[in-house]
Parts: sequence; structure tokens; C-alpha cells
Amino acid sequence: MTQSPDHPEERERSQGPPPQAPPPPPAATPYPSAPPISEPYGNAPPTGITADLAGRWARLFAAIIDGIITNIISIAIAAPLVGGGAMFSAGTKDLGHRLAADGITAIIAIVYYTFQHGKWGQTIGKRALGIRVVRSQDEGPISYGTAAWRVVFEYLLAIITFGIGGLLDIAWILWDPRKQALHDKVAKTYVVKADGPDPYAGT
Repeated sequence: MTQSPDHPEERERSQGPPPQAPPPPPAATPYPSAPPISEPYGNAPPTGITADLAGRWARLFAAIIDGIITNIISIAIAAPLVGGGAMFSAGTKDLGHRLAADGITAIIAIVYYTFQHGKWGQTIGKRALGIRVVRSQDEGPISYGTAAWRVVFEYLLAIITFGIGGLLDIAWILWDPRKQALHDKVAKTYVVKADGPDPYAGT
């Protein structure tokens, strides 16, 4: 004798197994985080630098000493070639001689800073104040290319801003927490006290 379709057991068999719940969605993959930026453009004090940063006044007086030296050399070389008046005259009649004098001054400054920074990390002014230039990444010696880029950037900034950028470049150390000028930031360098091991000793 067969069961009626209305019987509960028969109804369950005719309907089949209960539907399965859908699987849970896969966990969302987190986006990779960017690596921390620590060198050399941030505002926080540098990490990984063992030497003390050079003081602002030490940098200023070193720059004054080097400026006096390079100006004396420039006058001694340029004055016999273009005339002493062309070194300081802003008159249009002396424009050609003035540009020539400025070019000689720039070349002397580039050679002066590039050679000494690339060789010893110190100019005469920095030696007098006990400070030196090092790489921001590892306190190592900078290359001649980096030394040249530091001073060339200063001149380019001053030229395209009619001198204002040159003043801003140096003044930047007054409020920068890493005591960097703008040319330090673009060249990735620090100026530190020279009382520790000399990274240029083996170069």
C-alpha cells in the first residue's frame, strides 16, 4: 500500500535536499602600504645619522669665509681681464664685461666647492668651523658629481629668480629641522660636525 503524496516523508523526498548556504566571500586583500619616507625631504629629524648636525651659525660663518675667499680669487683673476669696474658696475655699457666677470666668478666658485667637497667634504670655511658634508643615506663621502650639483643648483636657483632664490636657499637652514639648505635637499646631503670619524679618510 503506497503512501499518499501528502504524507510528510513522501513530501520531503519529492522536494529533494535543502539548499546549501553560499560560501562566504573571500577576505579582502589589504592594499600594500607605501614605504616610509625618511630621506631627505621630510620635516622630521634625520634617522640613521650618528654624527651631530652642524649648527646654523657654524654653517653661516663657514659660508662667509668661503665667500670672501672666492670673491678675492675672482677679483684677482677677472679684474685684469675685464677691468675692476666690470666686477661691480651695473651700467648697460659694461654689460658684456659684467657678464664675463660673473661667468668667471661662477666657474671659480664651482671649482672651489666641487674639488674640496668631493675630496675632503670640507672647504676652507668648513674646516675653520669644524663641519663637513656627507651623504644623507649613510654619512658616507659625497662624489664630485654630487659636490658639483650642490653648487650648480645654488647658481641656477639664484639666476632664474634674480637672486631671491639664492638667499632663500641659504636661509632655509634657519627653520629646517634637519638644518638643510635647499641645495642639501636636492643633492641628498647633510652638513655635520667633523669631530667624529672622517668618511673621506680612505678616499
